[in-house]
Amino acid sequence: MDDSASAKLVLGSLRMIFEETEVAVIRLAHRPGELGRAASRLGERQINIDYSYSGLEPGSTLALAVFGVDNLTKAAAVLDELSAEQA
Repeated sequence: MDDSASAKLVLGSLRMIFEETEVAVIRLAHRPGELGRAASRLGERQINIDYSYSGLEPGSTLALAVFGVDNLTKAAAVLDELSAEQA
């Protein structure tokens, strides 16, 4: 369940420093090379990746990759294209 308001309250009460930002997300086949392919595609389009993380989506066989990028709109379009190629 997504409850960002509660998360902010808890983090604030613990005096933790945090930042809320928008990210680009893609669901990928869980096999070697897929994360690299997504990152390479972003690089080919001159989109800088500031950070990324990934893992398995609960209840799914798909990997979930999250990218903090310098151009969210462009990155979302690129990752949508990549996702459509997988279908």
